[in-house]
Amino acid sequence: MRTRNSAGATARDRARPADPADLYDVAVLGGTLSAGLLGTVLARQGLRVLLVGAPRDHTEPSGETTVPYTAEVFLLLAKRFEVPEIAAFGLFPDLPAQVRRSSGVKRSLGFLYHRPDLPQDPAESIQFNVPGEHAEWHLYRPVVDAYARTLAGRYGAAVVPPDTTAADAWTEERHGCVRTTDGRVYRARYLVDCMGAGSPLLRRHGGDDPRPRLGHRSAVYTAHMRGVTPFEEVRPLEGYARATPWSHGTVHHLFEDGWLQLVRFDNHRENRDGVTGVTLSIDPERAADLPDDPERAFRAVIERYPDLARQFSGASTVRPWRTEPLWQRTAATTFGERWFALERTASRNDMFLSRDVTTGVELVHALASVLVPAVRRDDWSTEPFARIADFQEALVSYNDRLLRAARTACRDFRLWNAFSRVWLLWQILADLSLKRARLDCEHGPDRDWSAVEEFDLGGIWFRVPEGLRELIDRSLRLIGDVAEGRSEAEAAADAVFALLRREPFVPPLYDFGDPKARVYHFTLPKRLRMLWWVKTKAPSDFRRLLTRDNVTSVTSATSR
Repeated sequence: MRTRNSAGATARDRARPADPADLYDVAVLGGTLSAGLLGTVLARQGLRVLLVGAPRDHTEPSGETTVPYTAEVFLLLAKRFEVPEIAAFGLFPDLPAQVRRSSGVKRSLGFLYHRPDLPQDPAESIQFNVPGEHAEWHLYRPVVDAYARTLAGRYGAAVVPPDTTAADAWTEERHGCVRTTDGRVYRARYLVDCMGAGSPLLRRHGGDDPRPRLGHRSAVYTAHMRGVTPFEEVRPLEGYARATPWSHGTVHHLFEDGWLQLVRFDNHRENRDGVTGVTLSIDPERAADLPDDPERAFRAVIERYPDLARQFSGASTVRPWRTEPLWQRTAATTFGERWFALERTASRNDMFLSRDVTTGVELVHALASVLVPAVRRDDWSTEPFARIADFQEALVSYNDRLLRAARTACRDFRLWNAFSRVWLLWQILADLSLKRARLDCEHGPDRDWSAVEEFDLGGIWFRVPEGLRELIDRSLRLIGDVAEGRSEAEAAADAVFALLRREPFVPPLYDFGDPKARVYHFTLPKRLRMLWWVKTKAPSDFRRLLTRDNVTSVTSATSR
C-alpha cells in the first residue's frame, strides 16, 4: 500500500485528474466538508481515492459554527491520520488566508430570549465567552468545503472537476460505479455517499423514510444576508452587565416556538463584506400560518419582536432563501454491500449548537477507522460498517434528543437557562475527555487508538467523568416531562439547577448551579481556583483531565 507525506505539497503537485480506466479503492460522492476531509484522510493513508461532487453541494445549507469540542475532534483526525492541515480547522488563525477572509471568528455563544411586542430583557440573556486559548470560528461553507476538496487533491486523491457532478451511482458484485453528468463511468471498490437528499444511490436502496426517525420537528428558513445590524447597536451593551459584543460570536435569538441563529462572517479585520448566516427554525404548526414566500414568512416572524425587527430593518438577502416545511429526514437504509451513506445522506436535522459540523467530523473519524483496514485487507464484509452505521444512528438520536429538549426549553427562559448549563458542562467535559483519550492513544507505546473507538457507547463515545452521562440523561428527562405536560417549566429548571449544584464532578467555580450567573468568563482567578479545586476536592477521574498536557492548547496546526 502506498504512503504519502505531502504536508508541504501544493495542489498542482498532488492533484490528479480522475480516470475512468482506474479502479479506485474508495469513491466519495459529494462536495461537503465531511466528504473532503474523508477523502484527505484516506488519500494520506495511501488509498486510491476519487472525489465526485453532487448537484446540491452549493445549495444545501450546512452548519457554520464550531465549539471547543469540535476543534478537538478535528485535532484527533489530524493526529491519528497524520494530516496536520486538518488541525487548523479547529484553530482559526492557522487556516489558509482565503478561508479566513471569507469566514468569521467566534468569541462567544449568546442567547437572547424574546417575548412578542416587548423589547429584549437583559435579565433574560446568557453569554458564554470562549476562553482565549481556543480559536473557534464561523465557517463560510462554500469556501471551506472547496478547500477541503483541494486538500484531498493535494494528498493524491483524484478529483472530478467541479462543473461535473454525480448523476447516478450503483453497486455491482466487486465494486461500485458512478456515472457523472458528462457521461463517464468511474469504478471504486467502495462508495461513500455524502450527496444528501435525493442521492441516486440512496434511491436504489429505499430512499427516505416516509416519516423521519426523529422526534424533533421544525420548519427551517435559511439564507445569507447583508446589512444585519449587530445586536449591540440595537440594544446598548451597557445594559448587559459583563457581556462582550454579541456580534463577536454566535447569537441565538430564542422565542417560544423556536430560535433564530445568526453567524457573522465579517466580525474581524480580514473580512468586512457584511455577510451573516441566518437560520430560522420554528415549530411546523406555527409555520403553517406563514406566507409561502420565505422572505415574507421570515419578516412575519421577526416583526413580532421589536428588537429583531430593528436588527433586520436594513438587511437584504445575498444567498437565496432555502426552506422546507419539514426539515427533518432520515434514510431508510444507510449501508450495504460496498456502500455507506454518511452525514447529510443518512439524515438531516436542525443546524443548532454546532452539532452539524461536529457530528460530520465525528463520523469521518469513525468511518475512516474501518475503511482504511478494509482496503488494506481487501475485506469488504459488512460487520465493521454495520457498527459504524449503528454509531451514526446513535449520534443522530443523541442530537435529536438535545434538539427536542432545546425546543421545549424555549417555552420558558428559566428552563433555557438550566438547559444551556447542562449543554455547556457536557461540551467542556467532552472536550477535555476526548483530548485526554487522544493524548493517551497518541503517546502510548503501541499508538493503540481503541480508546477513541468506543462507538458502542453511543453519543458520548469515550471515557468521561463518572456521573456525566447520568446527569445529562436525567436533565433531558426532566425537560421531556415538561414537553409531555407532566411537569411545569419552573419546577424542571429548579430540579436541573439542583442537580448541577449536587454532583461532585461539576466544578463549583463555574457557577453552573446558579441561575443568576448568566455571563461566563474563564478568567485567571477562576483558573487558579480550578487548580486548587482539582488538587483538593475534585474526583479522581476529573483530575486526570486537568493535567498540564491536557489543558495546554495546541498553538499551531503543524505542531506534532
